[in-house]
Amino acid sequence: MTEKLTKEEFWDELDPDKLNLSKKDLLNFCHRVLDEWNKEPLKNLQYVIAMRIMLAQIKLTPENVLKAIWKKITLWFYDLSYENTLANPKDTMIKELRKIGQSKN
Repeated sequence: MTEKLTKEEFWDELDPDKLNLSKKDLLNFCHRVLDEWNKEPLKNLQYVIAMRIMLAQIKLTPENVLKAIWKKITLWFYDLSYENTLANPKDTMIKELRKIGQSKN
């Protein structure tokens, strides 16, 4: 029989933004990206440097903190994608959505 979850644990299990990857999974992903970028090291030098810094940070950060940060990044990404879409001056549907959004304010 499974243990009864607290209300907070239950909602956490339903959270679609919850990071289910482990720290090792994140490190492996970063290494795969580095392998790709290292095929053209001069062209991708700034990305390789940034990813190496990110790898160091992931290694130093406790897993529970990584999961909390991942959740925030995911939420911010959704917001940023929405704002980016609204910023498209050529899309007529977006112009209409922008008008609707402004009429609520």
